[in-house]
Amino acid sequence: MSILEKYKVNSKNNSEFYKVYDDKGKFLREIDVHDEKNLTNEFLYGVTCFVINENNEVLMEVRANTELTPGKIDLVSGHVNGNESGTKAIIRELNEEVGILNVGPNKLHKVSGLAKPLGFESRGKIRNFFIDFYCLITKADNVTSIQKEEVKSLKWIPMEHAFEMIKSGKTKFPKQEANVSYEEVFKNVRGVCLNKNLQEKKVVEK
Repeated sequence: MSILEKYKVNSKNNSEFYKVYDDKGKFLREIDVHDEKNLTNEFLYGVTCFVINENNEVLMEVRANTELTPGKIDLVSGHVNGNESGTKAIIRELNEEVGILNVGPNKLHKVSGLAKPLGFESRGKIRNFFIDFYCLITKADNVTSIQKEEVKSLKWIPMEHAFEMIKSGKTKFPKQEANVSYEEVFKNVRGVCLNKNLQEKKVVEK
């Protein structure tokens, strides 16, 4: 159970609000989506996904001139809206941002344990999120569109290079330091890719 699911609450059934948490993951209140900019030390819930193609390359975005992290390099990412689960949120973001359709929950792999508390620099201010990381292996041509309001451009990056970019602070993600580590996430992504390659090898050998 994630730290956020532990404090899950029932609420109105629409997507025009975000749930706000303290630094321990305890639910505090709901806010209108337009009030995010007024938050200080509180946290929202977000999701991000390593989309990996048949060549073990990771899909990376350059963010458009949006309210949050404009111009920075990112994975497919987004807020968890309203009463969405993390899984439903990332399926929605995959559809909206890059046109990947028909992603069933069985195709997604959650590669983080507890949601990670991360602070993202955006227009001189730190925006705090609990982030759940996912991994999806798909063919490159399943990326069919770009959400121009959110994404300026896309590029496929070799997986280990993408990991290094994240660790070194070359993306929107905070640089890996003593209090921020992505090693568990990277290990789990590698494991998903290895299992996929082994399954494909078995099919070919048959």
